[in-house]
Amino acid sequence: MARGIHPAVLSGHGLEVALESMAARAPVPVRLIVDLDGRLHERLEVAAYYVVSESLANIARHARATSASVEVTRSNGQVLVEIVDDGIGGADTEAGSGLRGLADRVESLGGRLRVWTPRGGGTRVKAEIPCG
Repeated sequence: MARGIHPAVLSGHGLEVALESMAARAPVPVRLIVDLDGRLHERLEVAAYYVVSESLANIARHARATSASVEVTRSNGQVLVEIVDDGIGGADTEAGSGLRGLADRVESLGGRLRVWTPRGGGTRVKAEIPCG
């Protein structure tokens, strides 16, 4: 049931405002760049929102990071969502349901989610979602 629910700020004000609010509450400083040139289709905004939300939650729980960056852009018919932290890396992409759930959400829209997480080198999560 919760799968279809998302914050009112996202529906009412769009992805950029929702991400600004999320970044302001993050446990580490977040550099946020959103360059979209207008609103996206709601399903794309929801997917991007949850990619960022889950990534920031993972940073708070596991990364031991001191900072993070979030960049959301539109390029060549895709929405690109990238989250990078300076933490310890080594995230287990097979354990738990968080990253797998994000990958499923992104793939259901014809996109892909990639994760780079070298031990000792931080983590980078990148979603590429077609936006036609």
